[in-house]
Amino acid sequence: MILPETTQRIQIILDLSPELYETLNKIAQQINGDNAEVFVKAIALMEVAVEAKQKGKHLWIADENQNLEAEVIGI
Repeated sequence: MILPETTQRIQIILDLSPELYETLNKIAQQINGDNAEVFVKAIALMEVAVEAKQKGKHLWIADENQNLEAEVIGI
């Protein structure tokens, strides 16, 4: 999901727990972005995961040697 810079934006208001807000800010710092960028990337990742699940596929986390370490479940 790539949004062109000229795309119209819609503002939303969210109620987050302090813990979730802290996590959001921490991730934004780690990617050198802002909270909106975290949400955009999170939604894109969720979209990939949901589409994979609908096709009977699984989402895994692999190490640098392509060894499967964990499966992402609950999506």
